[in-house]
Amino acid sequence: MKLFHPTKRRVVSDEGFTLVELMIVVTIIAILAAVAIPRYIGYVRASETSEVGSISGQIVQAMNGYIDAQSLTPASAQTLLNNAYLIGPGDTAPSTGTSLSTIVPQLNLPPNAKFGYTVSAIVATAGPMNGNVVFCLLGTGRSTAGIPGGVVAYSSIPATAAAAGWKANVDNNPYVAGAAGTTGLTAGGYCSATGTAQATQS
Repeated sequence: MKLFHPTKRRVVSDEGFTLVELMIVVTIIAILAAVAIPRYIGYVRASETSEVGSISGQIVQAMNGYIDAQSLTPASAQTLLNNAYLIGPGDTAPSTGTSLSTIVPQLNLPPNAKFGYTVSAIVATAGPMNGNVVFCLLGTGRSTAGIPGGVVAYSSIPATAAAAGWKANVDNNPYVAGAAGTTGLTAGGYCSATGTAQATQS
């Protein structure tokens, strides 16, 4: 004898997300975006500025090699190299100073460089380089940089531990924060807060 089993009916739910649930999800996404996006942008800008440390170090090394090879006095090295610059093709040259590539021909800016460079030179009157010429270089964002016109400072001698915002030879804080120009720079190494060389170490 066969038993009759009624067919089980599937219950299909017509329920979806409520408006409150959707609003909660949208709010959470907005909060996460508000936190994550600025951090990501800061990370990208900070990674760009690593170029300044690398190229500025090469520039300083080349300038010191030239000074030694030519047996220049600190005063004559300051006169020759102060306001010197290294820029890329198509960039506008500063109104003062000499191109570093004419002084040290092997110095050329890579075509994909994000920054152009200007040199400020002075003879130190204190600190580890007392009596020698020291340099403060400004890397200025080119048109391809995250912040065109944004500035990163590089000191030929590292900043002291007391110099706020500096990491060894570099102050990239204003650039990472999105500032253009020298606004926000602090004194460190042989760089002043205006991005020019200073005779005493900070």
